[in-house]
Amino acid sequence: MQAIQFQATQFKKTKFKSPHNLVKISTQATGECRRMTDTCTVNYIDHVGLAVKDINAALELFQDVFGAPAAEITEMQDQGIRATLIQVGETRLELLEPLSADTPVGRFIEQRGEGLHHLALNVTDIAGKLKILEARDFRLVDKEPREGLSGTIAFIHPRSVFGVLTELVEN
Repeated sequence: MQAIQFQATQFKKTKFKSPHNLVKISTQATGECRRMTDTCTVNYIDHVGLAVKDINAALELFQDVFGAPAAEITEMQDQGIRATLIQVGETRLELLEPLSADTPVGRFIEQRGEGLHHLALNVTDIAGKLKILEARDFRLVDKEPREGLSGTIAFIHPRSVFGVLTELVEN
């Protein structure tokens, strides 16, 4: 368990609660306080997702301008997208083209235009991480992991992460 330590001089038993249950504190006999919740530890940024209207044009731009390698485009009917992962420098970009306007990515582009769609964080034990986030009152798009282009995935609602759609990835 991660610990935040400080001396408690006046409190015998106190519980502080942040919007996401981030800090729960109890005083031990020694007067030392510790963080009482698990963390959703991240291994590294897995990729950044970009919503685009034309995946072929976007892929061509990243290849011509930024030297991205050739990549296979995969159609994922269950998610309503055509997608590809490309290596750019030390990270990857996931290009997402909606199959129609009534898909999540199609609605995203309609409301916000092309651009940053999500941030993907690589984790170990994705099912366990979802339980930790749920215990902290995070709003989850996916309560159970599912298969995605980059491995086993689950999304956290943007309202829980400063307006950023956040994807957990285990691969």
